[in-house]
Amino acid sequence: MKHSQLIVTLVLLAAGPAFIGSAAAHPKLQVSVPPQGGSVDVSPTELQLSFNEGVTPKFSQVDLKDAGGKAVAIGAVASGTSKKQLVVPLPTKLPVGNYTVNWRVVSEDTHRVEGNYSFKVNR
Repeated sequence: MKHSQLIVTLVLLAAGPAFIGSAAAHPKLQVSVPPQGGSVDVSPTELQLSFNEGVTPKFSQVDLKDAGGKAVAIGAVASGTSKKQLVVPLPTKLPVGNYTVNWRVVSEDTHRVEGNYSFKVNR
């Protein structure tokens, strides 16, 4: 191997992990209100989903289902206090019970990720 080819190979090997790390980055749900797997004593007025990187509300979706799988009416997905947060208003009080939040987000760098979590309203 020529000296110049060796240098190029070493540079590519050294830089490879940086490229792989950035390519593998996807938004991950960090914090939610109501909390994932938690319970609240009163019906929340909104859902808050905070991610580890910026997400695009225009291309993101959130839906809410009750314990029977029936869709619950919610407001439009909007940005929260930062680009990493989505806020969804809940126009009506949620009855006592278990709920599942299904979310699909698109990050600022166009990665698409989806997930879900549950919470309970106690009263």
